[in-house]
Amino acid sequence: MQYLRIHIPMQLYRSIQIVLGFMLLMLTGALLLMLPAAQTGESEIHFMDALFTSVSAVSVTGMSMIDIQSDLSWIGQLIIICLVQTGALGIMTIAGILGITRGRRIGLQQRLMIQESFNMQTPSGMVALVQKIAWFTLCIEFLSGTVMAVNLYFTYGFKGIYLGYWEAVSSFCNSGFDLMGNSSSMTPFTEHPLVHASVLVTMVLGGMGFIVLDDLWKKRSWRRLTVHSKIVLTAGLFLTAAGTVLFYLLERQNPATLGGFDIQDQWMISFFQSVSARMAGFNMIPAEAMGKASMALNMGLMFIGAGPVSTAGGIKTTTFIILILFMWAKIRGREHIVLFHREIDDSVVLKAAFIFCFSIFLISSAFFLILVFDTGNHTVGTVLFETISAYSTVGFTTGAVAEWNNACKVILMMTMFIGRIGVLTLILAFAESHPSRIKFPKEKVIVG
Repeated sequence: MQYLRIHIPMQLYRSIQIVLGFMLLMLTGALLLMLPAAQTGESEIHFMDALFTSVSAVSVTGMSMIDIQSDLSWIGQLIIICLVQTGALGIMTIAGILGITRGRRIGLQQRLMIQESFNMQTPSGMVALVQKIAWFTLCIEFLSGTVMAVNLYFTYGFKGIYLGYWEAVSSFCNSGFDLMGNSSSMTPFTEHPLVHASVLVTMVLGGMGFIVLDDLWKKRSWRRLTVHSKIVLTAGLFLTAAGTVLFYLLERQNPATLGGFDIQDQWMISFFQSVSARMAGFNMIPAEAMGKASMALNMGLMFIGAGPVSTAGGIKTTTFIILILFMWAKIRGREHIVLFHREIDDSVVLKAAFIFCFSIFLISSAFFLILVFDTGNHTVGTVLFETISAYSTVGFTTGAVAEWNNACKVILMMTMFIGRIGVLTLILAFAESHPSRIKFPKEKVIVG
């Protein structure tokens, strides 16, 4: 290990530690789920299914080869939610929280690793950020869990208390796991609008990102917010509103989805689906029953995702907005992006373009490989839907995943893993800088 410290660049060394840490956590989770105490014994759980579920939990995706309610005991269910919590906050964040609670000093290397795990610009303020993350997480999950526990107690008894706090953690971490069984998600809670509202608010808070939450808490004024916070909030409102309207228009006459509800419930479900598609992957209607256009809408929302430094996935709302504004600037003949009276640095645009392009490459590669190894009769649209859902760590599924062979499951696990680690952490952090002293003549190439 000392040899690695000497001969491997520190940035690369930290990245390896982060990646290996997540891999070790996923493997440990799978082994724990294989323990007899973690299972009910109602059905045989194979190691590949346990590993897939563990990877899905750590990557806060929510896809599962196991029925959490019937196949896992309360010990197994607690293992799942602990994996979700650790995966959402990050291994280094959890380690930092434990170190702070024990009165230990957070060293420079640990600060740098926390910085890289969140793709932050500077290691300064990492200790304060970890403390705020712990505080926000505890308060939001406790308040949301209490509201749901009290509401569900009158229907499910003491089990309702357990359900309430479990779902609160799952909602804030945007994992999409549920305890109702048979992939029913939020559908059993149709008579509990307060539960739906709590899940919705908790998802949104988790998807905003800790940087935005801290900014809102400290400044409490739109004018004083940072440009980053304004972009995240504006993009979130726009995408949610657009998704709600489009989903309503596309599905209002579909008897398998919105057609059987009154207009008030149709708008409420459309709003919930619009939010959930970018974050947790909870569903109030079956994804496989949606029309083709609605499936495409969901894929777009899943791909975009939520805010940076959040518990949700996707390319992030800031990446999407920066690229849209860049295209608009080029159409208007402008060299730079100006947003909220601030000029966006060109390096940010390049980073956003890289994230977008590499994400498309990864999704396309996984999509093609699954088509190669898939022995079933799944459509191209279904495979693409599942692939984007896995990469964006949303967890929406049509049920096709349960029918795939081990090769397809491995590809999907790798997709979820990369989606959770993040493109920048996986690629940019691994790329050692080699500044060239040789300058070559520039040449213009015809494109477009």
